[in-house]
Amino acid sequence: MSGERVNAKLMAILLEFSETAGGRPSLKEFLELFKWSSEAIYSAPLEFEATLADGTAYSGPAESRVSEMGDSVFTDVADFLAGLSDEDGGGPVPPNDLANILLEFVNSEAANLADVSAGDISRLVIAGAGSSARPEVGDILAVPVDDSWYAVIVVARNRFGVAFGIFGEKFRSLDAVHPEHSSACKFPVYSDDTEVVNGSWQVVGRDEGLLSAFPAEPEIYHSPNLAFPGFDFGEFGSAESPSGAVRLIDGAEASAVGISTGSYRQAFTGKFLQQSLDGLVKRWRQSEL
Repeated sequence: MSGERVNAKLMAILLEFSETAGGRPSLKEFLELFKWSSEAIYSAPLEFEATLADGTAYSGPAESRVSEMGDSVFTDVADFLAGLSDEDGGGPVPPNDLANILLEFVNSEAANLADVSAGDISRLVIAGAGSSARPEVGDILAVPVDDSWYAVIVVARNRFGVAFGIFGEKFRSLDAVHPEHSSACKFPVYSDDTEVVNGSWQVVGRDEGLLSAFPAEPEIYHSPNLAFPGFDFGEFGSAESPSGAVRLIDGAEASAVGISTGSYRQAFTGKFLQQSLDGLVKRWRQSEL
């Protein structure tokens, strides 16, 4: 979404609030709209913390009119959030990037909020986001599944999304997530890092040496049943690299990756990947027999 469209949509949200409440929102009320609408997009409501130009924390007025707003305002905010995209991995824009977008807007002359003027806010961040920054290649993540955790490692970032390498062992406590001696599932999977930036998956370490267990540029797979002019997807299917190179695969690889059974997915949302880890590890173990 272009900068002009972002500002136009934010102004429309601000004016909708103003018409409903009979006056412009305070910064506190404006941010509350995003807090309570963000749960539809992120795994939990986003709490914003603002700092004034003099370095003191912004608190805002005691009263808030947000609870008086109709559903349409929150729906419009949620639609705005859904329309923002993460250029690297797809999915919702990282929360701190959203905070920067809102900071630029509230500091503009156009916003003209009830209790702050242009340039009054020096900083706007997500509360508690210090440990949930976007993970880098080589970072080890703990993914909760039931009462245990799987370890995954960020293998690559490319046009397909974020590639995660999965380790086959389940760890019984968060402190125990150390996959150095765990078996690595052969095929990384593509997803997004939304659950990481939201804090649902935690970065528990970093070990670039573990990357050698996975391909540096993981491929995606295509079913042999696809019909696309000028392309041969082979008897068992094919694999495509991030650079666009395509190779035909044999029956054993098609079975191992799940093409032959129809269980293969080119990409997962973070939440669905979390729900699928037991099945992915089970399929990988069966392919190794």
